[in-house]
Amino acid sequence: MSSPEERNYAAIERLEQLLVEMRKNQSTPRETEAIREIGFEIAIAIREVGAMLTNVGWEQTFATTERSKPPDA
Repeated sequence: MSSPEERNYAAIERLEQLLVEMRKNQSTPRETEAIREIGFEIAIAIREVGAMLTNVGWEQTFATTERSKPPDA
């Protein structure tokens, strides 16, 4: 199984490829709307990856803080 980060990166790559393909073709109003929607999906995926990285950072901060405290004697 892939991790959530790997699934998000794969989704971003898929959406970026769709965006490249759509930009190569002549644009109609519907395609313009689709391009905008792809952009929103990429932004959401990036936000989710950022949130996961933030959570990992917090976990590491707390783990480091606990280890650095002197033991109670």
